[in-house]
Amino acid sequence: MKTFTNSQQIQQWIKENHIYEYFDTSNLIFDAYSYDKGELITSPNKILNTVMFFISGSVKIYGIREDGSVSSINHLDSPFMIGDLEFSNHGLSPFFTESNTETICLSLSIEKYYEELNHDVKFLHLLLSSYSNKLIQASTMNTIAPTIEERVLLYFQTNYQLKGIEKASIQLHCSRRQLQRVLKKLCDNNKIKKIGKGSYRLK
Repeated sequence: MKTFTNSQQIQQWIKENHIYEYFDTSNLIFDAYSYDKGELITSPNKILNTVMFFISGSVKIYGIREDGSVSSINHLDSPFMIGDLEFSNHGLSPFFTESNTETICLSLSIEKYYEELNHDVKFLHLLLSSYSNKLIQASTMNTIAPTIEERVLLYFQTNYQLKGIEKASIQLHCSRRQLQRVLKKLCDNNKIKKIGKGSYRLK
């Protein structure tokens, strides 16, 4: 992890990414960090006392089962937030978050601003929106679209295009091989079209 110390650069990132619009509280002081590819950002055995707004790069989120195997949870491309679940869970993270590329985040200390954030309506609405989006995504994929093919079609209806087999397989909770098999079937059935390496769109 690298810490940025240029306050003008940090303020420029905050302004460009409209970070202050997520808060009613004024005079919040943010830190800025970058993570190298493969670097761990959160883990279940590490207390997270910040809310982080990632403005560049991507991460993968996963869990580790008792037998040591990895359970892929999600893949996020910036902009996105980490720390919403931890804010409501005393800083405890249920999953590992690892940089998939070099990433940059703007970080706000929960320890320093805990009382203010607990009364900040805009911030609490942001948390509520984040929680509901995650719940809807999980319930939609597992309940409304129980098969991989149904999940893939639902993904296309929501996103129109699929770019990147690995990223999509994590979001769709299936293996690369399973996803590639379904994509081939949908192409053969003239429902989607391959537009490049690992890229498809609805016809």
